[in-house]
Formats: sequence, structure tokens, C-alpha cells
Amino acid sequence: MSSPAFSRSIQVTQVDASGIWPILLLCTAYSVLMFAGGAWILDPDATGWRIARDMAAMAVLFVLWLVGLVVVVRAWLWVEAHWLPSAKRRAKLFSGRTQVDAGEAGFSVQGLGHVDWIDVLAIEGIPDSDNYLIVHTRPFRKLLLTVCVDELAPVISHYLDRRSSIEATRWGKLQSRAMVFCWRCFRAWIWAGYALAGAVGIALLLNAGDAGFVKTAVGLCVLVPIVAWLVWAIPISQISTFSPSRVRAFELDGSRLHSTDGEWQFDLRRARISRRRVSGIGYEFTFLAIRPESGKRLDLILEGGADQEALLDALNDRGLLPLTNPEL
Repeated sequence: MSSPAFSRSIQVTQVDASGIWPILLLCTAYSVLMFAGGAWILDPDATGWRIARDMAAMAVLFVLWLVGLVVVVRAWLWVEAHWLPSAKRRAKLFSGRTQVDAGEAGFSVQGLGHVDWIDVLAIEGIPDSDNYLIVHTRPFRKLLLTVCVDELAPVISHYLDRRSSIEATRWGKLQSRAMVFCWRCFRAWIWAGYALAGAVGIALLLNAGDAGFVKTAVGLCVLVPIVAWLVWAIPISQISTFSPSRVRAFELDGSRLHSTDGEWQFDLRRARISRRRVSGIGYEFTFLAIRPESGKRLDLILEGGADQEALLDALNDRGLLPLTNPEL
């Protein structure tokens, strides 16, 4: 049976998402301030018509919060474009209708170039849209393709699922893709959410006065979790919503592991490797931690793909992954 292929002229837009995290941080800080303002406006001792007044004020504050989010995002984009040197030095992004080919030889975009399948890192759709597909690649970064998803996505998925085993047989190297993240940073964000929520809870208790048990309990059960989730949304989104942009490709040759972008290179015989499963409120995942004697650490989330299972099997077969993993 012949392998699937795609060849057509479609709209291709190169997307730069490097500024998303400053925007998220600014929106989170702005949201915390707005919620704090709402807590200050709400009078816990209000009775009669004052309760309706407070509810109307909260509705107005909610509308202002939504409008303010748009203003914050647009303001940051303007500052980034006009004041930040790094943004001014960026190369002009590709955008236009061009020929796209996907087949046995790889993935090609006329005007950008050719990519081997190992460097096609991930694909993702856009919610409520069947005509846009995002393809993450190493050399071209994030590409937005205007195409029927049902026509192109199965072709790319076919080659992403089978390419690693083909290359391992052909070249004696094991190729794998995995999402890179930082466990220490993730854990720090989680504890920051607990700390901020705890501080807000203590502040509510200290300033509750004669508000009564019911109103104080409502504040603790509503405001405190909201504050915690505003912080937790940052690390959890890194391993869920924004995970495709963090996927990297790796090659294992003997005991040497390196990423195709050249950022990570390890001799695994001189590194401590462990596999760990962690869980908490809103998250549960398994990751592979590589701790070299010196240099950058590496944490890879394992999602159970065939190429990741092949990587773990290879590490076990070569005696590089201990059966009993030490605590990180």
C-alpha cells in the first residue's frame, strides 16, 4: 500500500509566538490587581439596596477587566514593536500562498525550504476551525496553514508516528520527540500559587471583622481558589495548551543523546537519569530527568508515544536507566 502524500498550493503564514509569556504574565498581574480591587469594593457588611449596588459595581468591574485585558495586550505589542531591540532585529516572517508538499521525502514549503520528518515536531488545530492547521518545525518554527485539516493532518500524523522506527533501522540511531520543560520551575510556580492564595486567605480572615461566617466562607471558597489558579495556569498551560511549541527532536546514538537543534548534548554514561511520575491539583504526568555532571539539565515529559517508548526501551537495554530512580 502506498504511503499518503499531500501536494497543493495553500496559504502559509509564519507565526512568531515568542512574546506570549510576557503577555500572560502581564495579564495575570493585571487580573490579580482587578480581583483585589473587587474584594476592596465589596462591602461584607452591606445590607438592603447596598448589596445590589455592590453587585452592579462588580459587574462593571468585570467588564472593565475584559476591556483592560485587550488594552494590556495591545500596549505590550506596541512596546515590543517600538522599544525592544530584539523585536526590531527579528527577520521578516513569511506569509503568502505557496506550494506545500508532504510525503516520504519530508515536508517542504516553497519559499522556506525542506524539512526532514524528525524536525517536524508537532501539529495542532485551532478550536472550532476545520480550515487551519498549525505545524511546528525546527527550522521554520510555527507555521499556520490554511487548508482542510482532514486532508493534511492525517498525512503528517502518519509520518510522525512511523518515522522514528524507520530511521532507527536505517541508520542505527533512535530518533524521538518529547516536550522539554523545567521541573524545578514548574514546582516553583505551583508553590507560588499556594503561597499567594494562602496570603489572600489570611488577609481575608484578618480583615473580615464582623462580616459573619457565611460571607467570610464565601470569600475564602471563591477568591482564594481563583488567585491560586491565576498562578497555576502559567505552568499548567506549558504542559497542556502551549505544549506543542515546546516539543524538541532528539537522537540517541549509543550512549550519546543530542537534540537536533544542538541545544542539548549528553554522554548518558556521565549523567544521572531518572523517571518520575508526579501529580497534583490539575496535573499528572511522567517525565524523564537527565542530570549531567555539568551543564544544562533536561526534563522531558513522556506522553506514551511509540518513539518515546522506544527511547525508554533503548535506555533500559543499554543500562542507562536505573530500575530504581532516586528522588530529584
